[in-house]
Amino acid sequence: MSNQRPEYRAVEVSLNELSPLMLECLAQGQEVLMTVTGNSMSPFLRHKRDQVVLSACDPTALPVGSVPFYRRDNGQYVLHRIVERDDGVVRARYGSRQVMPSVGGELTYTMLGDAQWNEEPDIRPDQVLAVATAFIRMGRRWECDSAAYRRHRLLWHRLLPIRKTLIWLDRRLEWRFRRLFPYKER
Repeated sequence: MSNQRPEYRAVEVSLNELSPLMLECLAQGQEVLMTVTGNSMSPFLRHKRDQVVLSACDPTALPVGSVPFYRRDNGQYVLHRIVERDDGVVRARYGSRQVMPSVGGELTYTMLGDAQWNEEPDIRPDQVLAVATAFIRMGRRWECDSAAYRRHRLLWHRLLPIRKTLIWLDRRLEWRFRRLFPYKER
Protein backbone atom coordinates (compact mmCIF):
# COMPACT_ATOMS: atom_id res chain seq x y z
CA MET A 1 0.00 0.00 0.00
CA SER A 2 1.13 3.43 -0.87
CA ASN A 3 0.98 6.30 1.60
CA GLN A 4 0.79 8.86 -1.17
CA ARG A 5 -1.96 11.42 -1.05
CA PRO A 6 -4.39 11.28 -3.95
CA GLU A 7 -4.01 14.01 -6.52
CA TYR A 8 -6.91 16.36 -7.04
CA ARG A 9 -7.50 18.43 -10.08
CA ALA A 10 -9.01 21.84 -9.60
CA VAL A 11 -11.69 22.80 -12.05
CA GLU A 12 -12.84 26.38 -12.44
CA VAL A 13 -16.58 26.73 -12.86
CA SER A 14 -18.50 29.93 -13.49
CA LEU A 15 -20.95 31.07 -10.84
CA ASN A 16 -23.74 30.86 -13.40
CA GLU A 17 -23.07 27.12 -13.64
CA LEU A 18 -22.48 26.67 -9.93
CA SER A 19 -25.29 28.83 -8.53
CA PRO A 20 -28.11 26.24 -8.83
CA LEU A 21 -26.08 23.78 -6.74
CA MET A 22 -25.13 26.50 -4.24
CA LEU A 23 -28.75 27.60 -3.85
CA GLU A 24 -29.85 23.99 -3.35
CA CYS A 25 -27.23 23.47 -0.62
CA LEU A 26 -28.24 26.74 1.07
CA ALA A 27 -31.94 25.76 0.92
CA GLN A 28 -31.05 22.52 2.73
CA GLY A 29 -29.39 24.50 5.53
CA GLN A 30 -25.83 23.73 4.49
CA GLU A 31 -22.98 26.20 4.44
CA VAL A 32 -21.23 26.89 1.16
CA LEU A 33 -17.49 27.57 1.03
CA MET A 34 -16.48 29.72 -1.92
CA THR A 35 -13.11 31.06 -3.01
CA VAL A 36 -13.12 34.83 -3.43
CA THR A 37 -12.52 36.10 -6.96
CA GLY A 38 -11.98 39.75 -7.71
CA ASN A 39 -10.40 42.56 -5.74
CA SER A 40 -13.41 44.54 -4.55
CA MET A 41 -13.11 43.26 -0.96
CA SER A 42 -9.36 43.74 -0.76
CA PRO A 43 -7.24 44.20 1.35
CA PHE A 44 -9.10 41.88 3.73
CA LEU A 45 -10.08 39.29 1.14
CA ARG A 46 -7.60 38.56 -1.63
CA HIS A 47 -8.39 37.26 -5.10
CA LYS A 48 -8.17 33.43 -5.28
CA ARG A 49 -6.42 33.26 -1.89
CA ASP A 50 -9.20 33.71 0.66
CA GLN A 51 -12.54 32.01 1.07
CA VAL A 52 -15.97 32.98 2.33
CA VAL A 53 -18.48 30.81 4.21
CA LEU A 54 -22.00 31.53 2.98
CA SER A 55 -25.22 30.64 4.81
CA ALA A 56 -28.90 31.03 4.05
CA CYS A 57 -30.48 34.16 5.47
CA ASP A 58 -33.64 36.19 5.66
CA PRO A 59 -32.84 38.87 3.05
CA THR A 60 -35.20 41.34 4.72
CA ALA A 61 -33.46 41.15 8.10
CA LEU A 62 -29.84 41.94 7.23
CA PRO A 63 -28.24 44.63 9.39
CA VAL A 64 -25.76 47.22 8.17
CA GLY A 65 -22.20 45.88 8.22
CA SER A 66 -23.14 42.38 7.07
CA VAL A 67 -21.74 40.98 3.80
CA PRO A 68 -24.41 39.47 1.56
CA PHE A 69 -23.80 37.50 -1.62
CA TYR A 70 -26.21 38.92 -4.19
CA ARG A 71 -26.95 39.01 -7.89
CA ARG A 72 -27.13 42.28 -9.77
CA ASP A 73 -29.85 42.90 -12.32
CA ASN A 74 -27.26 42.29 -15.08
CA GLY A 75 -26.65 38.75 -13.72
CA GLN A 76 -23.28 39.42 -12.07
CA TYR A 77 -22.70 37.84 -8.64
CA VAL A 78 -21.22 40.12 -5.99
CA LEU A 79 -20.06 39.97 -2.37
CA HIS A 80 -20.07 43.46 -0.81
CA ARG A 81 -20.80 45.03 2.56
CA ILE A 82 -24.12 46.71 3.45
CA VAL A 83 -23.37 50.33 4.33
CA GLU A 84 -26.97 51.55 4.43
CA ARG A 85 -30.35 49.95 5.01
CA ASP A 86 -33.50 51.85 4.05
CA ASP A 87 -36.63 49.99 5.12
CA GLY A 88 -39.10 52.54 3.78
CA VAL A 89 -39.51 54.21 7.17
CA VAL A 90 -35.97 54.90 8.40
CA ARG A 91 -32.43 54.67 7.06
CA ALA A 92 -29.61 53.17 9.11
CA ARG A 93 -26.08 54.02 8.02
CA TYR A 94 -23.05 51.89 8.87
CA GLY A 95 -20.87 53.51 11.51
CA SER A 96 -23.56 56.03 12.47
CA ARG A 97 -25.65 55.88 15.60
CA GLN A 98 -28.37 58.16 14.32
CA VAL A 99 -31.35 57.01 12.30
CA MET A 100 -32.41 59.14 9.31
CA PRO A 101 -35.74 59.43 7.48
CA SER A 102 -36.31 57.06 4.59
CA VAL A 103 -36.00 58.14 0.97
CA GLY A 104 -38.00 55.29 -0.58
CA GLY A 105 -41.07 53.19 -0.06
CA GLU A 106 -39.63 49.67 0.11
CA LEU A 107 -36.63 47.95 1.66
CA THR A 108 -33.36 48.53 -0.18
CA TYR A 109 -29.69 48.19 0.68
CA THR A 110 -26.69 50.25 -0.34
CA MET A 111 -23.53 48.16 -0.87
CA LEU A 112 -19.85 49.01 -0.89
CA GLY A 113 -16.84 46.77 -1.51
CA ASP A 114 -14.02 47.17 1.00
CA ALA A 115 -11.66 48.27 -1.81
CA GLN A 116 -14.13 50.73 -3.26
CA TRP A 117 -15.37 54.24 -2.54
CA ASN A 118 -18.41 54.41 -4.86
CA GLU A 119 -21.55 53.02 -3.29
CA GLU A 120 -24.04 50.79 -5.09
CA PRO A 121 -27.57 51.79 -4.02
CA ASP A 122 -30.99 50.17 -4.45
CA ILE A 123 -30.17 46.49 -3.95
CA ARG A 124 -33.45 44.70 -3.28
CA PRO A 125 -33.90 41.79 -0.85
CA ASP A 126 -34.94 39.49 -3.72
CA GLN A 127 -31.42 39.90 -5.15
CA VAL A 128 -29.77 38.59 -1.94
CA LEU A 129 -28.90 34.88 -2.15
CA ALA A 130 -26.90 34.31 1.06
CA VAL A 131 -24.86 36.08 3.71
CA ALA A 132 -21.24 35.60 4.78
CA THR A 133 -21.00 34.07 8.24
CA ALA A 134 -17.23 33.59 8.25
CA PHE A 135 -14.12 34.24 6.19
CA ILE A 136 -11.06 32.07 5.82
CA ARG A 137 -8.14 34.40 5.36
CA MET A 138 -4.67 32.92 4.94
CA GLY A 139 -5.90 29.69 6.54
CA ARG A 140 -7.44 31.35 9.61
CA ARG A 141 -11.20 31.39 10.11
CA TRP A 142 -12.78 34.71 11.14
CA GLU A 143 -16.39 34.52 12.33
CA CYS A 144 -18.44 37.54 11.24
CA ASP A 145 -20.00 37.87 14.68
CA SER A 146 -16.67 37.97 16.55
CA ALA A 147 -15.68 41.17 18.35
CA ALA A 148 -12.28 41.29 16.60
CA TYR A 149 -13.88 41.13 13.15
CA ARG A 150 -16.47 43.79 14.04
CA ARG A 151 -13.69 46.14 15.24
CA HIS A 152 -11.72 45.50 12.03
CA ARG A 153 -14.62 46.26 9.72
CA LEU A 154 -15.71 49.39 11.62
CA LEU A 155 -12.18 50.79 11.61
CA TRP A 156 -11.89 50.17 7.86
CA HIS A 157 -15.23 51.86 7.26
CA ARG A 158 -14.16 54.93 9.23
CA LEU A 159 -11.08 55.15 7.01
CA LEU A 160 -13.31 55.64 3.94
CA PRO A 161 -12.11 59.25 3.33
CA ILE A 162 -8.53 58.01 2.84
CA ARG A 163 -9.35 54.55 1.48
CA LYS A 164 -8.01 55.30 -2.03
CA THR A 165 -4.60 56.12 -0.62
CA LEU A 166 -4.55 53.13 1.73
CA ILE A 167 -5.47 50.73 -1.07
CA TRP A 168 -2.80 52.22 -3.33
CA LEU A 169 -0.20 51.76 -0.56
CA ASP A 170 -1.38 48.22 0.14
CA ARG A 171 -1.05 47.22 -3.52
CA ARG A 172 2.40 48.84 -3.84
CA LEU A 173 3.68 47.15 -0.69
CA GLU A 174 2.22 43.79 -1.69
CA TRP A 175 3.92 44.00 -5.10
CA ARG A 176 7.27 44.80 -3.49
CA PHE A 177 6.81 42.07 -0.89
CA ARG A 178 6.10 39.50 -3.63
CA ARG A 179 9.28 40.51 -5.44
CA LEU A 180 11.32 39.97 -2.28
CA PHE A 181 9.58 36.78 -1.18
CA PRO A 182 8.02 34.99 -4.17
CA TYR A 183 5.22 32.62 -3.25
CA LYS A 184 6.01 28.95 -3.84
CA GLU A 185 3.25 26.37 -4.02
CA ARG A 186 3.74 23.35 -1.82
